Amino acid sequence: CDAGSCHPAVGDLLLGRSKQLTASSTCGMNSPQKYCIIGYLEAEQKCFLCDSRYPYNPYTQHNSHMVENVITTFEPDRKKKWWQSENGIDHVSIRLDLETLFQFSHLILTFKTFRPAAMLVERSTDFGQTWKAFRYFAQDCAASFPNISSGPAKSVGDIICDSRYSDIEPSTEGEVVLKALDPSFEIQNPYVPYIQELITLTNLRINFTKLHTLGDALLGRRHIDPLEKYYYAVYEMVVRGSCFCNGHASQCDPMQNLRGDVFHQSGMVHGRCICHHNTEGLSCERCKDFYNDAPWRPAEGTQDNACKRCNCNGHSGRCHFDMVVYQASGGVSGGVCEDCQDNTTGQHCDQCKRFFYQDPLKVISDPQACIPCDCDPEGTLHNGVCESHTDPALGTVAGRCPCKENVEGVHCDKCRANYYGLSGSHPLGCQPCNCDPSGSLPFSICDSATGQCLCQQFATGQHCEKCVVGYWGLGNSLYGCSPCDCDIGGSQNNVCSPKDGQCKCLPNIVSRQCNEPAPGYFFLPLDYYIYEAEHAKPLSGSAPLGAMQFGQDSAVAVVFRQPSAGRSVTWTGPGFARVPSGAGLRFAINNVPFAMDFDITIRYEMQAQRGGRAHICLETGTEYTVDVYFSHPSPSDPKAKSFILIDSVSSSVQTFPKFLPIHSSNYFCRTGPDKGWPYLDIEPSADFSLSR
Repeated sequence: CDAGSCHPAVGDLLLGRSKQLTASSTCGMNSPQKYCIIGYLEAEQKCFLCDSRYPYNPYTQHNSHMVENVITTFEPDRKKKWWQSENGIDHVSIRLDLETLFQFSHLILTFKTFRPAAMLVERSTDFGQTWKAFRYFAQDCAASFPNISSGPAKSVGDIICDSRYSDIEPSTEGEVVLKALDPSFEIQNPYVPYIQELITLTNLRINFTKLHTLGDALLGRRHIDPLEKYYYAVYEMVVRGSCFCNGHASQCDPMQNLRGDVFHQSGMVHGRCICHHNTEGLSCERCKDFYNDAPWRPAEGTQDNACKRCNCNGHSGRCHFDMVVYQASGGVSGGVCEDCQDNTTGQHCDQCKRFFYQDPLKVISDPQACIPCDCDPEGTLHNGVCESHTDPALGTVAGRCPCKENVEGVHCDKCRANYYGLSGSHPLGCQPCNCDPSGSLPFSICDSATGQCLCQQFATGQHCEKCVVGYWGLGNSLYGCSPCDCDIGGSQNNVCSPKDGQCKCLPNIVSRQCNEPAPGYFFLPLDYYIYEAEHAKPLSGSAPLGAMQFGQDSAVAVVFRQPSAGRSVTWTGPGFARVPSGAGLRFAINNVPFAMDFDITIRYEMQAQRGGRAHICLETGTEYTVDVYFSHPSPSDPKAKSFILIDSVSSSVQTFPKFLPIHSSNYFCRTGPDKGWPYLDIEPSADFSLSR
């Protein structure tokens, strides 16, 4: 079989199959039966007994004419035994049932009596379920088989009626010969399906349909039953064929493993092919497991058409053939691997399966070639699938995560700048921050989880789209939110409209800041100046009056305070100066418009809100500094620290009489080269010193 197609030897399919050969009629099966011959000599014995109740034996059962007698034994006295049917029955059949599909070559029947006047040979390829005629034989084809052509055949598969083997002569040892393929036709390709259908079979049936009978003139007048001389009798039947292996085997084994005590007849044609060319099956009719990369085909001439081993890169031991895949490959490969292991997939297990990628340093046949993707399913385009392999032509990189449009990072696990809220349900991955440029810090980004923007001072909201309470005008200027700056004497509070900054005015007071009287009304000047403690200069050391000493922590710090809902605004500016007990602040006053009396008020917070006020006389054109030291009794715990939150110092025009009783002495604001120092009326919690 190495050089191409190969075929088992042809033999007689009847050998060893006596139990598989049957006849529909056999003489003497139940009891001895009389039969006669046609003879003309007076002394010749003309009638005999047929007793087929037991198999033929030349010494004890020589009158047995069972159908198994037709099997060739090549014995010298082979004509002493034959098969014989019952007398006078036209329709009799002999049937051979094979155990598998065989290739049929030809049939030879040698008759003891006249050959049948009409008969036909049939075959089956499905173990007797359906039958097809091979050939019809008749002395008078038109009378016996009126619907069958009497030939000659025009092609190798034509079914005709043949009259050559149905004459009355010879009266004995006449033959009927049937060849599976008519030798008068040249067969170009014996493996095409219709040729294979003609030469393969599982069953063979010979139907005798009409006896040759002679006229009464040839019969003895004294013969009681003339039909005793008419019956079918066959010396020998040969069914030539071979084990059918589609060109892939030269030898065959028995279909079943025979026990050692079971007779095995020499020369028997067995039916199980010993297959080559990576084929298997009773007739080598299919490819062996894992040899399905090409379609199964019979071997032809020098072409063995061996089945090809599948290529699964070591990741599978199972595959099947797919004609569509084979044709799409141009006839190169049609084997599709099954149940790929090691996280591989594909026709040849040559790709990493979904959610895995090929290690660039390993070949795909390596058991560790495929590595799990490390992509965030929320941020990738395909729920965590990475690029499976590196391909410069396609621009792919093994293991790279394809991020959604608004997502970044090696693992597609974070939002791009100015985006937030990574979510698998969002088609772009993250949504834009949409920070209001008027209220957010320059080049700022929002919180990647909540989307909260980083706001400028006095701006608030998810997108920094509005001002905090007490400020207004976001987007109206380059400086973000502006303070409401409501007039402390003309407004209800320091809360204004966030759109136009309008304060809530007291009755009969108008303007945005509530610092103008309504038409038809007037009021005395409400001039005052505020000096924020946040801008004052810290002072260290003891107060001039020596009332209090510093604690251990003497640092002055600025404390910012943001307005909040439900809390009234009791301070000005951004917040307070945090002053420890014993420390001080220096306020610079350089904007006095003209000489007049002022009240100096200190706004500060301790455990309860308080204020300090002093009445002084300030002149225009002169810069003053107001040093204020703060102290209060030390707590019982010497380690405890105490602080005061200083908001601002304000000076307002004294609207009361200029001569004020202070410590039982009257002082007034004097002008000239010798300006004096006024006394201050201060609450016990603060010490003042005034210098110019």
